[in-house]
Amino acid sequence: MSRCTLTKNMSDVLYRAVSRADIPRLVELFNAQYARKKDEAYFVWQYFESAWPTVMMGAEVNGRLEGVFGLQRRLLTDGTAIGQAIDLLIAPQFRGKGVFAELGRLAVSCFADLKALCVFPNLNGRNACEKNLGWKVLGKIDSLELSSLATDACPVDTHSIVDENLKQFEYGGSTLAWRFCDKASYRYEYIRTGKEDFAITKIFVDPVSGKRYGDIVNFSCDMRDPDAISAVFLEAVKYLFRLKVESVTTWALPHTNLFHVLKGLGFTSKAQERYFCVKVLDSRQEFLYGFENWHLVQSDAEIY
Repeated sequence: MSRCTLTKNMSDVLYRAVSRADIPRLVELFNAQYARKKDEAYFVWQYFESAWPTVMMGAEVNGRLEGVFGLQRRLLTDGTAIGQAIDLLIAPQFRGKGVFAELGRLAVSCFADLKALCVFPNLNGRNACEKNLGWKVLGKIDSLELSSLATDACPVDTHSIVDENLKQFEYGGSTLAWRFCDKASYRYEYIRTGKEDFAITKIFVDPVSGKRYGDIVNFSCDMRDPDAISAVFLEAVKYLFRLKVESVTTWALPHTNLFHVLKGLGFTSKAQERYFCVKVLDSRQEFLYGFENWHLVQSDAEIY
């Protein structure tokens, strides 16, 4: 975790950096409000053993943790430092009282070199970041879903798409090792089609229905080559369907080669309440406000 020791008293609220000793209270706070439960191991991995400098600011009231705001210092592939907000949660009775905005301000102040901020919120988080933090909603991220494997792929037209110019998050060796390790929230599998070409998959089991769903959360290949993209995803899809999943989902923004290749493989768009919000801190990075300038994958968000 980033060494941010900032502590601030405001009225009856104590704002401070969350420590390992707070982990049981984090589990209690999150599991009281979310159906998808988190355990102590998640918070250790995400905040205290992270590959990225990370801080979580907390709001304490009468000895109880009533709100948190996590922030990771991540890099784009061009070296730009981006602060990504994660695990944003305020107890219902403290919403609308300025707690969220103050937590965000304090978390951002822990890093001196951030060029922009971003978050992948649900609808409630999107509204809070837009209203209370002044972040701009760039767009809504629909899933791409495949319920059965098509026998033949359709032709792909990628004539005017130049994916190598798109902004994307860096996944170097140490980052990959941490993000998809055994301590992460899910068990991930690498599906390889070559030495450097692979997809990373996971399976989610619905706790109510027991149904299994497959996700392709990340991949690596030449993004300029539709055949390479198709080969990687086709192999990952076959692998997941062999494991008896109901469907396979992934992310691809409509302006990317990946989107058009996946459409050719039979994937269809499925609406979901997931957004991408940005706040630029360096005026030289204003182009980051253009949704069309980004390439995003599921593993960019902490929930996958």
